[in-house]
Amino acid sequence: MAIVFEQEKKQINWIKLLFVLFIVGFVIFAAYFLFFAPSPQLDVVLPEPLEQAERIGSVSSIKPNDVLGLPAFRALQVFVGPPSIGTLGRDNPFQPL
Repeated sequence: MAIVFEQEKKQINWIKLLFVLFIVGFVIFAAYFLFFAPSPQLDVVLPEPLEQAERIGSVSSIKPNDVLGLPAFRALQVFVGPPSIGTLGRDNPFQPL
């Protein structure tokens, strides 16, 4: 007479299975939205400083005499003098402090 041992059936670990399915679903979802989903159309509205910069950039020629003759340019004042040359280090850089 042969002795027959019944093998235990392996229990399915539902938490691991759900976790793996969640990760696979998330990767598929992310790949779709990164690579295949149509991108929304955005209206480009430039702020005011950029519009002014665009107008300034479209100027073809500027005459320096016209700019120097403006009253606003003549009203400018120099508040800081030219930089002076200070000491440029020690006489002997290898001398200890």
